[in-house]
Amino acid sequence: VAGAYVALSWLIIQVVETLFSLFGWSEAAGRIIVIVLAIGFIPALIFAWAFELTPEGLKRDGEVDHAAPATRQMGKRMDRLIMVALALALGYFSFDKFVLDPARDTELVRSAAQQARSEALVESYGENSIAVLPFVNMSSDPEQEYFSDGIAEELLNLLAKIPELRVISRSSAFTFKGQNVAIPEIAERLNVAHVLEGSVRKSGDRIRITAQLIEARSDTHLWSETYDRTLGDIFATQDEIAAEVVKQLRIVLLGPAPETRRTNPQAYALTLRAKNIVGIDNRDTTEKMYSLAEQALELDPDYIPALHTLAMANYQRMRDGLISKQDSKRLHLELMQRVLDVDPDDGVAHAYLAWTAFEEDRDLETAAAGLRQAVRYEPGNGEVLRLAGAFARYIGRFDEAIDILERAAVRDPLCFGCLWELSKALVYAGRLDEAEAVRRKLIGFDTGGHYSLGVLMLMKGDPEAALEIFDGDELDESRRDVGRAMVLHDLGKEAELKVALAGLVEEWGEKAPDLVADAFAWSGDKDAAFGWIDKAFGPEPNRFFRLIFSPVWHKLHGDPRWSELRENAGMSAERLAAIEFDIELPDHGQ
Repeated sequence: VAGAYVALSWLIIQVVETLFSLFGWSEAAGRIIVIVLAIGFIPALIFAWAFELTPEGLKRDGEVDHAAPATRQMGKRMDRLIMVALALALGYFSFDKFVLDPARDTELVRSAAQQARSEALVESYGENSIAVLPFVNMSSDPEQEYFSDGIAEELLNLLAKIPELRVISRSSAFTFKGQNVAIPEIAERLNVAHVLEGSVRKSGDRIRITAQLIEARSDTHLWSETYDRTLGDIFATQDEIAAEVVKQLRIVLLGPAPETRRTNPQAYALTLRAKNIVGIDNRDTTEKMYSLAEQALELDPDYIPALHTLAMANYQRMRDGLISKQDSKRLHLELMQRVLDVDPDDGVAHAYLAWTAFEEDRDLETAAAGLRQAVRYEPGNGEVLRLAGAFARYIGRFDEAIDILERAAVRDPLCFGCLWELSKALVYAGRLDEAEAVRRKLIGFDTGGHYSLGVLMLMKGDPEAALEIFDGDELDESRRDVGRAMVLHDLGKEAELKVALAGLVEEWGEKAPDLVADAFAWSGDKDAAFGWIDKAFGPEPNRFFRLIFSPVWHKLHGDPRWSELRENAGMSAERLAAIEFDIELPDHGQ
């Protein structure tokens, strides 16, 4: 009875520990259960010693004939019940030890690694890390919000030019706009020591800017100031705020302090309005954005932010079918060259020109040189790092890609594109556990990626986990069908696989031949796979460059036809090996 009591008590405590946390009950409630069970142990032993359970019910031990057959039979039943209780406890202990414990240990290691990385990031820069949150629009007109957002972004860009300061990119910092999230939590998620926030009130030509610098971990204000100025003074005001941040953080600049690029105040306002609607998927909005940027450039033809904004509008016009791809490319090249004519050290322009040379013309050598320049000029720009890391992955330099993309993720922790490229580089480098952690984080952003995660689980030798992902509602029907076929192959269900492949050909052969090629390549049917590759990419073999290192197609890599495809795509092994792409990154910032 003592053994059964201890075993059952331990089992109850394990269940209580799990359920109480799920319902948000405090640890005090769990402690009460443990105390009650401990107090009940002695009475239970006394009761078991003093009484005996018989077919007629409980009796005092002295009143029971232990030699009677019925008593012995009841004793055997009690023994069996105690043995079952002990077996249950032992079974749960084994399950907890050998199944749950490894999963918990893995999560603890991952959490510890993430925490260590966060601490290392802060320690790497000391106190010199900051996120600039979108400023609050205090104007009576809600449409003036573009102005408050724009000023915060301009301050962010200005501070990002300081090599000694790690500044979180706009796409991550502005994620918290309109959310009621405490400053310490924002800082923890972005791995920064400081936060700059503020407000803007605009009335005609008069503006009032309030800025405050916060030490994030203690949530205390280090500095606050209000500036009452005219629109014409906006550039000097931004410089003053940036200088004050540098002063408060005690940053020792190794070069001259950066300054806001001056322009016509009206051109500045038009550019802010245009940038405020970047990415809105609407033809009318795209045309409005394009028109606003053009108006800004009429006032100041050399205003670089307006040139970049017009380039973004040009891309959106091409995406929306308002301009041909050829005309869009021509205008894009013209705009980036105009940027470099004004500022030869503009890293983003170098990066975009390099990427166009790579993606459109397959000029790998020019692309490599341009991206090296871009990173040299702007080693802290998350977009520049993202493109450089993606290029490194495409040409097979996986370790270099991981290094670059991890730095991009440091600058832009919530950047989907940075993390997506990083997860691919980790997969290609064979670092599957790290890749899985990144991809699950991406899924947490509600941005898709389930098909790739399912393929990753197949690569890790876990087809059951892959099938669970492929069967989820998150995938579109075509990828779900392809994923299931790949699982059938890994499970060795050849008859079912044959039926599934036939169904893929019938259902998706015309609509998604590249996905059908995935299934046949994974199954090892090379002839069928190459046939579907030709159908998917035959008219544009240069599109194939994205897939030459894809793990889905690894069984095709030794076939001469694969080498021919790489050659036609301008991505032969010999050419990639000859490319010089040695990116030098600052020691700090890792």
